[in-house]
Amino acid sequence: MKVYALVGPTGTGKSYRAPHIAQRYGIDCIIDDGLLISQGTIVAGKSSKAEVSKIKAAKIAVFYFPEHRQQVIQALKKIHPSKIMVLGISLAMVEKICERLQMPVPAEIVTIEDIASPTEIETALQARVGEGKHTIPVPLVELKRNLWGNIVDAIPVKVWGWFYSSREKTVVRPPFSYLGKLVVSENALRSIILVLLANLPWVERVNDILLHKVDSSVNTRVACVFRNYTQLLPICHFIQRYLREKVEYLSGVELKEVNIDIDGIYVVKNPIVDSEVVESIR
Repeated sequence: MKVYALVGPTGTGKSYRAPHIAQRYGIDCIIDDGLLISQGTIVAGKSSKAEVSKIKAAKIAVFYFPEHRQQVIQALKKIHPSKIMVLGISLAMVEKICERLQMPVPAEIVTIEDIASPTEIETALQARVGEGKHTIPVPLVELKRNLWGNIVDAIPVKVWGWFYSSREKTVVRPPFSYLGKLVVSENALRSIILVLLANLPWVERVNDILLHKVDSSVNTRVACVFRNYTQLLPICHFIQRYLREKVEYLSGVELKEVNIDIDGIYVVKNPIVDSEVVESIR
């Protein structure tokens, strides 16, 4: 495995330029702010951008927590990339990440000054400080409507794959802090939940999704018509856990409560055994 280091101060445009550098050098994977990204998809890790605590965010970025670290190590062993690029604010940070993820030390070092002009770096800094913008090096779809404020949000193309565009990479964050909480619009969050529910084999139809913002988290109530599986109670418990995990993974938003209303039962012949279905989608 050959490791490339992309080094530069916070907000100078490293994440924005990372996919272009990866394409130029034929790099398979990118590690950025706690995430392992392969072929434009987040495959493991946790983004430090979802953390309100600056200290915890910094620890996530350098894979301080054992569970987080092991998840990425196992994913790297499975992917076994020949080339990988690690982003950091300094070479020391990149070397620490390599050590914790059991990777070789960087063989090549690229600085932001090598690939961006002073004017471009200054523009990136102004976007970070003045507008609160941050880029994640995965394809994103921007959703312009925001019902909770003036923050434009974005959803990974893993959900909206049919809208893929390599140009859409901007995540707009609250301007008060680079490491502040990540806010997703009500309409976008409802869309994520709808897509997740629609992919579940027990759900025939989603009638309504209600959201209520509580401090830094969200409570949701979903009304669904279910198919005639025999054990709806454990299925609903599974859906509660499933939505919490997937929504936080995709958007950084914590669902504090997930309430499920059963609006009706749709009769289907020979339904799949519930336990087999649960196991198949984990």
